[in-house]
Amino acid sequence: MNDRGQASIELVFAAGLAAVLAVGLLPLFQVWQARTTAERIADQAAVLVAEGRPVPSAMTRGAHVRVSRGTVRVTVPVGLLGHEFEVTATARAS
Repeated sequence: MNDRGQASIELVFAAGLAAVLAVGLLPLFQVWQARTTAERIADQAAVLVAEGRPVPSAMTRGAHVRVSRGTVRVTVPVGLLGHEFEVTATARAS
C-alpha cells in the first residue's frame, strides 16, 4: 500500500475514534451540567431560606427542591440512554 492510502486509512480510523469518544463523553457532560445546576439552585435557595424569604418557582424550574430544618436538597432529573436519573445537591441555610 502506498503512503497516501495508509494516511487515508489512519485518518478515517482517527475520525471514527474521535466520534466514538465524543458520543461516549456526552452523558458525562450531561451529568456534570445537571450537578452544576443542582448545586447552583441549592446554594441560592439556601441563602433565601436563611434570610426567611420564599424560594421563587422560576429559580427551581426543572428541579425538585425540599427544605427541611435549614437544609435545602435539590434534585435535578437527567435522561441518559433512555433512562431517567436524578442528580442531587444539598446546601445548609445558615
